[in-house]
Amino acid sequence: ERVKVKSCSLEIKKRKRMTGKATEAPRDLVATEEPRSSKDERDFRPASLKELYAHNKYNPYLWVYTKSDGTKIDLNVGCWLNCQDIAIICTCFLTLWSTLLGIYVLLLKSALDTDEKSTALWIYFTFGCIFVIFVAGAVAMNSIEVRLNSIYKSQGGAENTTE
Repeated sequence: ERVKVKSCSLEIKKRKRMTGKATEAPRDLVATEEPRSSKDERDFRPASLKELYAHNKYNPYLWVYTKSDGTKIDLNVGCWLNCQDIAIICTCFLTLWSTLLGIYVLLLKSALDTDEKSTALWIYFTFGCIFVIFVAGAVAMNSIEVRLNSIYKSQGGAENTTE
């Protein structure tokens, strides 16, 4: 009897997902035991972003515009992000450009201080090249790790490794 109640509640949840409101199951719905599988009510595949946001209780920042005829139009502000996400992204961009401006000012001051040979600019250029070499090495090591992981998996050595 417990399984029958669970399958009816699953049917109500499915109807709620499809229609957006909770409706009761029809009286002629026969609650039968569902076949056992790896999928259950936690397996959720949304059809749209709105459905995903409703499921996760995520509220994007919307500007609701009311036309003269009374219809309401939802205008998304910030590509379906909420205010916190918009603030975090703006802070990251502000930090990035402030850091870039600070480095530019330091380069300009060092170039003016070492006017004849621009020693400071050559030092910054060398550090930049070393940084690019480190990033290229990290990317190359990632491809090597992926290849070694696939070889290791094909030999049957790793059952639950992460990529």
